[in-house]
Amino acid sequence: MDFIEAHNENPKPYKWVKSVDEILISVKRFCLKTMNRTSIPGD
Repeated sequence: MDFIEAHNENPKPYKWVKSVDEILISVKRFCLKTMNRTSIPGD
């Protein structure tokens, strides 16, 4: 709670540094990697 209170004394807006397309490509890549690691062969 101390961190939040200190941060909120001088808040700054979050700035996106990637486009929507770049974010979606990254999410897709993550999902594909995750599915490949957790898939059961033969399913």
